[in-house]
Amino acid sequence: SASDASTTTIVSVAFTIIIRIICGPVADGLGVRLTYTCMLIVLCIPGFLAVFVQDFGQLLVVRALIGLIGGSFVLTQLWTTLMFHSNIVGLANATTAGWGNLGGGAALVVIALCFGGFKSSGYDNNTAWRASLAWPPCVVFLTGFAIYFLSDDCPYGNYTELKKRKAEQATDEPDDGGGDPTAEPASIAGRSLKIAASNWRVWILFVVYMFCFGLELVVNGQISLYLSQAFAMSQQEGALVGGCFGLTNLFARSFGGWMSDYAYKRWSVRGRIWSLFLQTIMEGILMLIFTHGTYETYGPGGALAVLIFWGITVQATEGGTYGLVPFVEPSAVGGVAGIVGAGGNTGALVGNTMVKYMKVRPAFAGLGWLTICAGFLVALIHMPGHGSMFCAADPIEEKKDEKPAQQQQPQQQGGQYFSQQQGGQY
Repeated sequence: SASDASTTTIVSVAFTIIIRIICGPVADGLGVRLTYTCMLIVLCIPGFLAVFVQDFGQLLVVRALIGLIGGSFVLTQLWTTLMFHSNIVGLANATTAGWGNLGGGAALVVIALCFGGFKSSGYDNNTAWRASLAWPPCVVFLTGFAIYFLSDDCPYGNYTELKKRKAEQATDEPDDGGGDPTAEPASIAGRSLKIAASNWRVWILFVVYMFCFGLELVVNGQISLYLSQAFAMSQQEGALVGGCFGLTNLFARSFGGWMSDYAYKRWSVRGRIWSLFLQTIMEGILMLIFTHGTYETYGPGGALAVLIFWGITVQATEGGTYGLVPFVEPSAVGGVAGIVGAGGNTGALVGNTMVKYMKVRPAFAGLGWLTICAGFLVALIHMPGHGSMFCAADPIEEKKDEKPAQQQQPQQQGGQYFSQQQGGQY
């Protein structure tokens, strides 16, 4: 029933929130490669079990476990942060995330094609649908093995090898605040989460991500209903327009990351803050413009145009958010990425609850206003050593932030090999 489907979706999203908070710090402790491999190989199992579900209880458990694979987003963002230079880390993070979302849509298309193929081969609807669900976990399983055997944790090699090498170096270097690089993974993971959770800037980005990625998830699920009510479109027309909105994943998130990188090259980290502020405010304004339109004022063509422009800004805001993430707490990037990523799914829960009790149009308008409020929160961000939107860094902060050239070598901080120069530069 519709109620059962809604319940399983809520539970799945809740499990995604939990795993996103946890898996980033775990990757700080174990390394991205091993964490990613274990996640994909273990969580392909509930994907296979989905084929055999017979009742609501089984479906609820399987959907909850499948929701855990949503943590892969955090691992990808952490991985690209480690792999790419600070000048392009925004574009790298945004592109991997945007094309990851696009992959979800592509998977649905392939499942539909498989379903049609099984139907034409003589299978009934139930059997054809179950058979169509069997191939995604196969891909997940193979991807897990490929990550383990064909990739590295960072440009300097794998985490375990680097940790062993670090442990063998009997140096008397003073503690740089990054903690003991030879500590146990659980200790490093707990420390990463604690550092990230105690940084108030992280929670501002959490709120911003609530009202960009979270809002995107809400719109994806409600857009057909909204267009049928506000613009008298058929379900098929609404789905087509919603598909055009989804296609913005092809370029818009990367565009937001590029904007953040460009601003960084011109104005350092303060430029990234300005970029995110403008992206978030524009997203909220366009959402309000969209919700105030009707069939008489906009027409179907106008609705599509505003929706596409809003889709570009929401994707750009997502890219801009993760363009700033690596700079917030360089010693605990996994913890930061996890908490911020969980904000997106939290926003989806909040938004869908608003839709349930306020109906679609008022809820969309309310989410637009909340997005603008989140944008103004960005203006409060002050980065030690860099300053804020309106204030340059204090000279004392700048002096503290400077590192001698000989110290600007890769060092392990919070369980990951991250440069002393913020933002994943290597």
